[in-house]
Amino acid sequence: MIRIGFVQPSSDYLYDPFRGDPHTHFYILTILEDRLGDKIEVHLIDLRGIKKEFALYHIPECDIYLHSVYTLDYAEQISIVKNLRLKYPKAIHIAGGPHIISFLEENLKIFDALIIGEGEEIIVQAINDFIDGSLKIKYQQEGIIDINLYPYSQRKYLPKNSIARSNLLTLKNKPGSENKLATTAIFSRGCPYRCSFCALNFARETSPGIRYRNPNIIEQEIEYLKREYGIDGLSLLDEIGIPLNEQAATIYLETIARTGIIWRGQCRVDGINHKLAKLARESGCIAMGLGVESINQLSLNLINKKIDINQAKETIQILQSNDIEARLYMIIGLPGEPEDIIEKTWSFIVETSPSIVYISLFTVRPGTEVYTHPEKFGIKTIKTDWQKTMHMYSRFGDEQPTLTFEYESETLWGRGMSPEKIVANYLELQKRLKEYNLCSL
Repeated sequence: MIRIGFVQPSSDYLYDPFRGDPHTHFYILTILEDRLGDKIEVHLIDLRGIKKEFALYHIPECDIYLHSVYTLDYAEQISIVKNLRLKYPKAIHIAGGPHIISFLEENLKIFDALIIGEGEEIIVQAINDFIDGSLKIKYQQEGIIDINLYPYSQRKYLPKNSIARSNLLTLKNKPGSENKLATTAIFSRGCPYRCSFCALNFARETSPGIRYRNPNIIEQEIEYLKREYGIDGLSLLDEIGIPLNEQAATIYLETIARTGIIWRGQCRVDGINHKLAKLARESGCIAMGLGVESINQLSLNLINKKIDINQAKETIQILQSNDIEARLYMIIGLPGEPEDIIEKTWSFIVETSPSIVYISLFTVRPGTEVYTHPEKFGIKTIKTDWQKTMHMYSRFGDEQPTLTFEYESETLWGRGMSPEKIVANYLELQKRLKEYNLCSL
């Protein structure tokens, strides 16, 4: 029997790494067990909450270690592989994920095999090849995967108390929901848009558009989570939490409504209307996050967001009128920002009165158009210290943000803002949000 360990790094850059779940790990391990049965024994090696220097003591010996590589985790994952090769030299290491795509040749020197693109079929092929003694160095998915051909993710790979937990569904003005047991889920894959700062762009060449799970599978997964983990609610992590097609969205929301849970998610500002907001509330939706990103229309145009700031105002009002908390995601430091971006942003927040505002610093990561073509965005330098590409700060007291990029002094839209000014703007806005109890930190 082949022992397979899928390693989840510490995620120590997060204030609470347990607010999310390792869904890639759940999903791939579920598929491997479904397809390979008693040929394998699988383990989810969860290093969250463990100091990096002690991680090795928590990793059992396996024949194969799997790694889903993300930019912020990259340095830690390289260290884990290096130490495991010393301790278990016969084991092989297979990796996939967004950071792999951008640096194929570099990663071929670190891992024994790479999974390029969607992994459902090719990870099974790679494991079978290993069993047969014919493991290749690269596996690439051909064609688009139908996600409805695969089972929903089992959560049995972690203790129950790390799956169902409280404080996932907190509301600003309505106490009580924070005490309900909840967990996270993902019912879709992909995004049809091409925002220039988004690292999902790497996947769009092989898997364009967005795909949702069949409503029957969604209902089965929710009922499984209710039955096995006693959950009352879900935090949905989908990039676009409600289908953009109104007919599909209606079926989707009616499916969730049948399960009797409460839930929160996120959607585009142009992805919901009064009818869908009413259906969402009736289905149990209590909060919705909106990727507004910036109040400056020039910045929105430069990053290819394809939304109108006035539409954002309307959508916030639509959610609020349907008793759904509106939570905004905004970014400071985007190209094209005016000198008075803080005052304009604050005026927008005061006017629209959202429940919570999540403020991030603009970061440049591999796989994004900004990283590939920085000159289009007025950027003259990008540093590659990936551990410093965290986009949200003030998590640990007096932590000071740093930028890994710098604008040209003169850009196509005017003067480029200095890193010092961008950081100062970010900190000032965070200060105001905390003073007015609008900050989630």
